[in-house]
Amino acid sequence: MITWSRKIPFIITAGLVVVLLIQALPAGAVTWEERPVLVWEKLALETFAVNNYDKVIAMVQGQTDDPNGNAPLLIYFCHAQKYYLEKDRASAVFYKQQYAPMLGRLAGANLAVLTRLVSMPQTSWNGDVNGKFIKAAFEKPGNEQYLGAILFYLSSTTPEVSNGAVGGLCAILRGKREIVMNGGTLSREDREWMSDPMLLKLLIRKTGESVNPPSGFMAKLPAIARKKIMGGSSMCLALIEDPALPLLREAAGMGNANAASTIGLVMDARGERLARYPSSTWYSATGK
Repeated sequence: MITWSRKIPFIITAGLVVVLLIQALPAGAVTWEERPVLVWEKLALETFAVNNYDKVIAMVQGQTDDPNGNAPLLIYFCHAQKYYLEKDRASAVFYKQQYAPMLGRLAGANLAVLTRLVSMPQTSWNGDVNGKFIKAAFEKPGNEQYLGAILFYLSSTTPEVSNGAVGGLCAILRGKREIVMNGGTLSREDREWMSDPMLLKLLIRKTGESVNPPSGFMAKLPAIARKKIMGGSSMCLALIEDPALPLLREAAGMGNANAASTIGLVMDARGERLARYPSSTWYSATGK
């Protein structure tokens, strides 16, 4: 029989181990994962995948457990399919009339369901609307709480989704950049995830997948023109700034022409910051 006097040292030791393990975790670590799909959302998506749109509508209408607001999204996509495939007149009216309200309500909470819907082959006919919905959901102001999901979707094999994730990341990074350019300092957590080599390498790889003007041509343009021409992952890297330079130079040396052009964009951002705050760093206007 173990007495309390013998249990106490064990409990204290176990507690210290837990504390040490917690302290060993990176303070600014961001988990790259999407938000979970609810059980009823999963069932509705499975039913949608086999083209039973009337059943999906019946399943989700009046759904009370809908914290993410995905019931209206699923109903909209069902009517879009019925309009396109069945030439249903009522669905055609719904599809057109509910487009603007649906676009306006989309946010990060819809990403788990929306990304699955636009990745299904049967919705590819609706590419223009899909793209606008993805852009609205990823770039909604206040989406920083979905940062982990946005980082997760950067690696999506569906171009609309991965490009939307880049846009969402850029929107968050612009907010971080404004903090520094307005005299502030980024938190330790922000500095950690923004300078994460995994993120930087992924963004640099994505610059190699896009088509941008040759670096020689870009070098001749004024900085404001370079900003307008180059966007996407290159703009994300410019907003991060200094941490990206070593890896960009390495990629440029290995033949990534867009990495070479992106270096110019990063240097433009760096020069703009230093002109305003000569003693600053990429993460702090005061250099501290």
